[in-house]
Amino acid sequence: MARTVNKEEYAAKRNEILDAAQRLVYTKGYERMTLQDILAAAQISSGAFYHYFDSKPAVLEAFIERMRREVEQPLLPIIRDPGLSAIDKLQRFFDTLDRLRIAHKADVVSLGRVWYTDDNAIVRQKVDAAVLDQRAPLLTAIVRQG
Repeated sequence: MARTVNKEEYAAKRNEILDAAQRLVYTKGYERMTLQDILAAAQISSGAFYHYFDSKPAVLEAFIERMRREVEQPLLPIIRDPGLSAIDKLQRFFDTLDRLRIAHKADVVSLGRVWYTDDNAIVRQKVDAAVLDQRAPLLTAIVRQG
């Protein structure tokens, strides 16, 4: 018989694992973080981990996707607002990014300690690519309007 999965519980547990991985990335760095570290921090078994993620790189991809969604959520209403001029949208776009940075200052400081180490080169590369993939179309829409 097929197992029934409660979507809300599944999403909540998956986010708990991502939260644990995020703390580890901020303190140890991605390359130094092991699967065993994630299991211990999330207090789960390896079997439970593999129910939510296929691998450590899959956790990284999900972590980056979650960050992308969190940043994009407050930007989309600005881009889609027909009552704003392109200049107003551009100003609000960058003001929103500044507010997000300030709101997550503690995370930025923690991440800064390990961000530029060689151990996080792959994370930097993936995050930079994700930021470019996310923001280029948004900024292009504003520029086309104005």
